[in-house]
Amino acid sequence: MINDFIKHTKDENCLHVFLINNPFTSIISRMIIDAYEIKECNVFSVSIRNTDTSLVSKESFIVKMSFFDRFLIKFFRRSPQANRLLKDLSKKKKKFFLYTSWAYEESITNSDGLKVANSHPSVQKLLSSDLCMGHAYIEEGQLTHRPSKPYEPKDRQRLHDEYIMKFDGQFRDDEHRLENRLYYRSDAYAFIGAVEGAFPSAPQDKRIILKNYNAPKEHYAPFLLGTKMIGLTCAERRLSNNQWQTMLKKLISQMPNGGVIKLHPSFITDSEKNRKIKTIFNQIAPPNVDLCDDDAIIEIEMLFESKVLIGSLTSLRKYADAFGSEFINLELY
Repeated sequence: MINDFIKHTKDENCLHVFLINNPFTSIISRMIIDAYEIKECNVFSVSIRNTDTSLVSKESFIVKMSFFDRFLIKFFRRSPQANRLLKDLSKKKKKFFLYTSWAYEESITNSDGLKVANSHPSVQKLLSSDLCMGHAYIEEGQLTHRPSKPYEPKDRQRLHDEYIMKFDGQFRDDEHRLENRLYYRSDAYAFIGAVEGAFPSAPQDKRIILKNYNAPKEHYAPFLLGTKMIGLTCAERRLSNNQWQTMLKKLISQMPNGGVIKLHPSFITDSEKNRKIKTIFNQIAPPNVDLCDDDAIIEIEMLFESKVLIGSLTSLRKYADAFGSEFINLELY
């Protein structure tokens, strides 16, 4: 299957469609493009949750959720966002190969049952298109390193119903619940990561670990050269409103010699939350601690020079180990 995947990368009539839902998927996408020498004219990026795709391509299709989309998804189980994307792809007059972090469906809530502003286009719908030549999974962070056995597409509905009966509404932090989620279809050509241990339950002969770490560096201008200490806030949903200041104080206390604090995306995408947390920070931060630029990608910053990261356990701990940096665990919630 991997040989077939490589053949697709060399097909001049194949468009390579990358679903980009966080900074790390943009990093691994750039590594794939460079490793397999995919021509830029054959690269098509899709921005999910307003993720910056400039590392992958100059232009991108931006996934947006409208009120009517919510209506179609909730009451008719339609896939309006995938349909719009397929309509746009059809204008390219090429078949396409899809890269995605997992086989998500369109929903108005995330895996924790929280409402989200932008959903993912249905991977199932995209793969059912006559234009689709196949797909591969790409590393996205913590989820990629959890055990999740690929499932047979024909068994999806049965397995989904069994999962709902076993786990819906309970065991939200249970490892067995995570292992039984339907993340990866078994008919993928490849499972592509950047760190050893990615996709632990995928077939060994389909796993690819890329090491061309210079690829993203060549397309990125660092923000934090000379800055050693980086504090990482946790997701906003982990905290009550009156805990924001306590979280920031904990991080600042670990940086007596200065540094920056990188806000979690959940504090950035909502303008009101962003304004509020920056106000709190400005009230309590010493002169030698700043807020990190929102566009800084910590994983790539570590490729330029060694850093010390401070925060709750995240996938960045794994990348700090792999990229020659240090991670200090600090309970923030």
